[in-house]
Amino acid sequence: MSQKDGNMKKKVTLALIVLLMIVSLTSCMSLLALWPDVQPPVDQSASMLIVEVGDGIRGDSEALFNSNATGWAPWVVDEQGNLIAFKPFDAESRLDSFFYAENLKPGKYTLKGFMHVYVDYEKIPDEEVIYYGPFEDYSYHVKQFFPIDKGVSINLESGNINTFGRYYITYNWKEGAAGTTDDRWKVSENSVKIVYDANDKKALRVAKNWATPNWTLWNERNSEEAADN
Repeated sequence: MSQKDGNMKKKVTLALIVLLMIVSLTSCMSLLALWPDVQPPVDQSASMLIVEVGDGIRGDSEALFNSNATGWAPWVVDEQGNLIAFKPFDAESRLDSFFYAENLKPGKYTLKGFMHVYVDYEKIPDEEVIYYGPFEDYSYHVKQFFPIDKGVSINLESGNINTFGRYYITYNWKEGAAGTTDDRWKVSENSVKIVYDANDKKALRVAKNWATPNWTLWNERNSEEAADN
């Protein structure tokens, strides 16, 4: 084999290695995108709370429609009355909107209802990009709080995952996308109806299927059997 042929073979081999690395990395990133990004448990006592929320009625619901930096989030407080921040995930076909809060301390947590955050266009600073951030304090946001008939409380155990169950919200915006007023994405208070089943464990069963390294660690604390429904 000539030196030229040897150099060509090395280049081809290197190109194949690089290509395989790119394909592998892309595949891993694609798989990670299938499940929510979650931090690993910080210690043995760390726990997690989740809640599934649908836009619609029982038997005919879908993920919540969050638009124009406007959307819904769980209204959950701890024993001291502090609001607990939840992360949303809407890309699981077997669930409606999946909200989760990881690395919580054991204790009593109460879901009081849901909050709706909408943009007041009069409050947006010039040329500022707006974001959906229900647990942030953006100057252009207005928060509406909608209680359920009776708060749902969980005594979260050490090293455990638990769920508040499954909830369905029906509502109307003041005007929505076709509106022109600054508060067009405000929810009409009298239009909101929330029904729920606090004993529904579906979100736990579906989450038990998730197999990223961090979800594998959390699912060791999930006592439900993996299932699609």
